[in-house]
Amino acid sequence: MDEAFYDRYGHKKYANDIIPIEQKGYFAILVKDEKVLMTYPPLVDVPEFPGGAIGRRENFRECLFRKLYEETGIEFMLSSGEKEFHQTLRYFAEDARPYGEYCIYDMTFLVYDASSYGFDTQESQSKTPENGSSCWVPIKDILSRKTKINYAHWLAFQELFSAR
Repeated sequence: MDEAFYDRYGHKKYANDIIPIEQKGYFAILVKDEKVLMTYPPLVDVPEFPGGAIGRRENFRECLFRKLYEETGIEFMLSSGEKEFHQTLRYFAEDARPYGEYCIYDMTFLVYDASSYGFDTQESQSKTPENGSSCWVPIKDILSRKTKINYAHWLAFQELFSAR
């Protein structure tokens, strides 16, 4: 049997004769007031951390700068994070291309202390340049699964925040 790929919800999918693409991506976990910034991409009903696949000739900082702006409307450059988690996951992106995309996704999640950036973590959801939205979600709501997030992001979040 083929190896399983996981969609955003943690459901197994099988590639069956499809050669998966390889991707590398970076994701920013901005933390302030015991909340994290989440994005709600258009046509996707599960929140994610801002970030995504690195573009050709980009380094991780340029990738995060671009993705943060596209997915949150925030425009600033990040340095290396306080904590980092790396995973490679067989991932199925149901919103990519007409029928979804199977990929082997090399993902790096970077945690940043956003307390000095002047964000208002009390504001409600805001629209993003990609026509999605973003908002601040309490860490405890994610850890308790009150707020369910993208499966791959959940795996990283557990590793990074399980000591809380």
